[in-house]
Amino acid sequence: MMLRRIVVGPLRTNCWVAHAPGERQALLVDPGADAGHVLNAVRDFDIVAIVLTHAHFDHVLAVPEVAHELGVPVLAHPDDAPVWPHELDHLRRHGHFDAGTDTAKLLAADPSCLTPDPAAPLWDGRFEAVHDGQELAVGGITATVLHTPGHTPGGLTLALPGHLLTGDTLFPGGPGLTGWPLSDFDTIMLSVRRLLAYSPGTAVHPGHGRSTTVGRERSQLEEWQQRGW
Repeated sequence: MMLRRIVVGPLRTNCWVAHAPGERQALLVDPGADAGHVLNAVRDFDIVAIVLTHAHFDHVLAVPEVAHELGVPVLAHPDDAPVWPHELDHLRRHGHFDAGTDTAKLLAADPSCLTPDPAAPLWDGRFEAVHDGQELAVGGITATVLHTPGHTPGGLTLALPGHLLTGDTLFPGGPGLTGWPLSDFDTIMLSVRRLLAYSPGTAVHPGHGRSTTVGRERSQLEEWQQRGW
């Protein structure tokens, strides 16, 4: 089991390529921005599908260009269907995307960083549905789809041998952000508990920042529950 990380966009989103050693076939997870950079980074692979852990802007902005260039389907959980329309509505009303607690800081540093490139196509929101427990067999590996809602209604995690690609559900030090529309803290904690039931050595690779392990995070679970975020 091999992973390649491609860091893209103003929120430093982790885009992942998952493949078996020596195999060209691979899955591409969360091409969130910088389509040209992503495409250059996967030239040595035969990408079979794009998988979205969720549909927030920083995980999908490069989807139309990358999917078109590679000629591959986009896979996501059906419960996330309302998320991208909500993102676009926020963009229309405010002139920029919602980056949660980082919004003001990012806009102060660069007012254009949360607006899409006018020359790049916006995703039309269409995807093929995948469901909890569904297995994706690609080039000698099998990825299992886990429905891990809370950050968004259709958030998902890809479970691979020894690895979890958790999107914005689980990070070092706690669950992903809740408190905005379509998110829910109690729901994400149920998802986090499910992920932390994996063996302690399982690597956790989030949608932003550094990786961790189940064992490293499990001891903090009740602390996160009590603090409420």
